[in-house]
Amino acid sequence: MNQLRVLVMSPDEVARSATVSTLLLAGISARGCSTSLELFGLLGGDHFDAVALDIGTAGEIGYALVARLQGSAPLGIVVMGRNMSVDGRLRCLQSGADACLPDPQDPRELAGILLSLARRLPAPADLAPPESTGAAQWELRDQGWTLAAPTGTTLSLSANERLIVRALLEVAGRTVGRDALGDELRVEGGGARSSSVRSIDVIVSRLRRKAEQAGVLLPIRTVYGSGYLFTDQ
Repeated sequence: MNQLRVLVMSPDEVARSATVSTLLLAGISARGCSTSLELFGLLGGDHFDAVALDIGTAGEIGYALVARLQGSAPLGIVVMGRNMSVDGRLRCLQSGADACLPDPQDPRELAGILLSLARRLPAPADLAPPESTGAAQWELRDQGWTLAAPTGTTLSLSANERLIVRALLEVAGRTVGRDALGDELRVEGGGARSSSVRSIDVIVSRLRRKAEQAGVLLPIRTVYGSGYLFTDQ
C-alpha cells in the first residue's frame, strides 16, 4: 500500500501542528491548513487520500463542508471538534463523515482510524483523470440566479447578489464603482433595495463567503476608493 496522504484542517495552529506531527510519526504523509479555502486549494492541486477536519466551532458551515467533500471526491473524512455534542457528531456522520472524534482526542487514535480507513480507499491509479474544463469561464445561468465557476461549481444567488454579479460580469476586467452598483440595485429593485456603499460591501463579502464555503475563490477584487472588479474572464 502506498503511503497514506492526509490533509488536516484546523484553525488552531498548535493543535494542527501536534496532529500533523503525530501522523508523520505514524508513517502518514500529512499536511496542515487553517481554512476551507486553503483546503480546497490544496485538494485541487494535489492528491490526498483523506482529510481530518476540526469543525467544532463551525456549526452549519461545518456540516456543509463535510457534505461538499463527501460528494466531490473519493476521500476518507474524519471530523474532530471541540465541544461537539452527540447530535453534532451524528450530523457530521449523516453529512458523509466516516468517523467523528469528540474532544479532547488523542492524535494517535486519529492516526489509527485513518490507517484503518486507508484499507478501503481506492489507490490513486484507480481514480479516473479529471475532465478538461477547456476554456471554461465564470458565467451566469438560470436567468442570472446561478453563478457557475469554470470548475463546474455553482452558487445560488440572492436578488442583490444577482444584480451585482451581472453588473460586474458585463464589463469583466473593468472596475465598476460603488455608485454605479448602487444605481443598479435602485433601478432593478424599483428603489426598494438597499444601495448604500456599506450595503454593497456587505453583499460582496457574503458572496465571497458563500464561494469559500463551496470551495472556490471568487474573482471579485476590491479596488480601494473606487469599487469592484471581476478579474477571471
